[in-house]
Amino acid sequence: MAEIQVKEVEAMTVMSLSFTGPYDQSQEKLDELMSWLLRVGHPHSALPMGLYYDNPAEVAQDELRAEVCLPIEEKCEPAEGIERKRLPDVTVAFAVHEGPYSGIPQVYEEIFNWMGENGYRPAEDLPAREIFHKVHGQADDPAEYLTEIQISVEKA
Repeated sequence: MAEIQVKEVEAMTVMSLSFTGPYDQSQEKLDELMSWLLRVGHPHSALPMGLYYDNPAEVAQDELRAEVCLPIEEKCEPAEGIERKRLPDVTVAFAVHEGPYSGIPQVYEEIFNWMGENGYRPAEDLPAREIFHKVHGQADDPAEYLTEIQISVEKA
């Protein structure tokens, strides 16, 4: 069972690459965004993340909406398909998942159950965030992946 907590996440500027389709293409899209950012000479300033707008249990795989983001402090002009945007301050319920990505849906379920039991509801129109603390290339074994799942919340 995941340890679930609530915290404030400050607004941040990110470079973002949006996509539609299965969420399991996030790593490929993140690699694409990182490569572009390195080519244009701008390092990202914090951990990479994915933003997920739809529930895969309710939306067809080829219609899922998502984006991968790299926080950036420097001025960086966007390119075709890449956007510079500001993510708002948010209050999130979160848990950290260690292991393969296949275990992440269970953590979402636990967070949503916890929210209902603790007087929270999802904040309207804000995507779920997954912060990638340790991903492929940083871990030899998917059992070592470390992903923080954040759901924007408000008091019910």
